[in-house]
Amino acid sequence: MPSVVADVGADLLAMCQRNIALNSHLIAPGGSVVKVRELDWLKDDLCTDPAVPFSWSEKDISDLYDHTTILLAAEVFYDEDLTNALFKTLVQLAHRLKNACVAILSVEKRLNFTLSHLDVTCEAYDHFHASLHQLEKLQDGQLRFSVERVEAAFPQRLVYERIQQLELWKIFMEPVS
Repeated sequence: MPSVVADVGADLLAMCQRNIALNSHLIAPGGSVVKVRELDWLKDDLCTDPAVPFSWSEKDISDLYDHTTILLAAEVFYDEDLTNALFKTLVQLAHRLKNACVAILSVEKRLNFTLSHLDVTCEAYDHFHASLHQLEKLQDGQLRFSVERVEAAFPQRLVYERIQQLELWKIFMEPVS
């Protein structure tokens, strides 16, 4: 199955496509294919209109549901409505996937002074964290969601500054036996 890079908006998706092309030399010959597709968390269905750039084909959708075991989301938790939409999308996808799946999420606590609290807070992070707890409590008889924070004790492969405000989380999505 190919890897899929997803976002929303023609400009961002075209930029993703350019980045993949610019980095294609890093993929071994005969290695994985990387596709760019639109995934709008505010919509319930995947875009399948062939006239729309970066829409999903029937084969793409079949591959997604039949073979996906890992989902990644990075730097997307800065707005409560979008956070809600992402968690809704994760639940919808998890119910359609044929395999157990893990979602790996990165989030940065962006500290701001807020007038509502008259203090330095991170409302987007607080909402993200509350959403994780809600997901863990979700009981629909079909799936179990468990959440685990990943400690930053793994080797660094890229040069970046590890800061306390940057966190990794795993969400395990498994069928209830």
